[in-house]
Amino acid sequence: MVPERHDELRQLLQGLAESLDITDAQYEAAVKHYEAVGDWLNKDNSPISVNDPKIYPQGSFQLGTMIKPINDADQYDIDLVCELKDLQKKYISQKQLKQMVGDQLMENECYRKMCKERKRCWKLQYADSTHFHMDILPALQDGDSFRLFLENKGFSVDWTDLAIAITDNTLPNYEHIDDNWLHSNPKGYSEWFKERMKIQFDARRKMLAESIRADVEDVPEYKVKTPLQRAIQILKRHRDLMFPEKNQKDDKPISIIITTLAAQAYNNEANLLDALDNIVDGMTKYIQTRNGVTWVPNPVNPTENFADEWQKHPQREIKFRQWLQQIRADLDATLSAESLHDMTERLKPRFGDRIVNEVASKAFPTTYVSANALASAAPIISITNPIKPWRT
Repeated sequence: MVPERHDELRQLLQGLAESLDITDAQYEAAVKHYEAVGDWLNKDNSPISVNDPKIYPQGSFQLGTMIKPINDADQYDIDLVCELKDLQKKYISQKQLKQMVGDQLMENECYRKMCKERKRCWKLQYADSTHFHMDILPALQDGDSFRLFLENKGFSVDWTDLAIAITDNTLPNYEHIDDNWLHSNPKGYSEWFKERMKIQFDARRKMLAESIRADVEDVPEYKVKTPLQRAIQILKRHRDLMFPEKNQKDDKPISIIITTLAAQAYNNEANLLDALDNIVDGMTKYIQTRNGVTWVPNPVNPTENFADEWQKHPQREIKFRQWLQQIRADLDATLSAESLHDMTERLKPRFGDRIVNEVASKAFPTTYVSANALASAAPIISITNPIKPWRT
């Protein structure tokens, strides 16, 4: 590929990733809504206010890797934790903890209408016009217990003090006081994820602060996007369009596996194209095999296998590896394009005609329009055709 093509693809990928972001207004609305839930749970006459319930996000919303739904009418979900202080597993059951949170939510007439119980959480289904719902996971602090749990198994992991114990109404001990709860550590995972991109995150936050003449600490973290976060957004949209049918929903690669392997493969590349290229090549190196079982360990809990479903459903590992191979083929084909028009045509099957046209027109307002008009009758090369891999 000539340098010009390389730079064009980098700009297209950057534009595509940015187009997948939720808007600032959507982000701020979501924060406003979950803070309102926290205020309600903490109000003076709330029975659980003595436990100082804290609401905080987890998952893609917290990591900065959330993407818009494919269809504008679809909703996006925000995963939240409701963490209560000064409660211990030896004094309370999972059911009691979950009910404490649910009962207080039901005291609010508005929340009562939109609240539904799920296996582990309470779901708040907001009006269609807001385009999102929130899953609130009841939890209690469990750092000491989690650290001992890992040490007894021969592991020593950072951020264990941030661990929580969570509820699950499918467990046999759900209704009984029992020390054996499910562990989770969303704050610890978030800290691990930040460490994987720290160099680029700090550099970009500083640049943004300088551009608006503000102190670095005054720049909201969600405003900063590293090549790792952008690459994950690209990978997730590629996955969504490769597995569009509802009957493939269970088999398509799950986000936590994509995010974990991508973060492990990321080497703080400053360029999105370089980052994506190296991530795609490096992800499988971090898939382990333990006693014949495929493992993608949780980096903040090595006893948890994110790929545990692959053993029961082997086709899911096959689909994951096929998806990675397709990404590699798609990148190689796009990197081998001889023109801007060919490049965009090869991106369209994986990101959609409308969005690719919008991004290309914005990035190359003169070149793309004229090239597109001249090549409108030219044959389109399928991105699935075998093409010799390109490397820098």
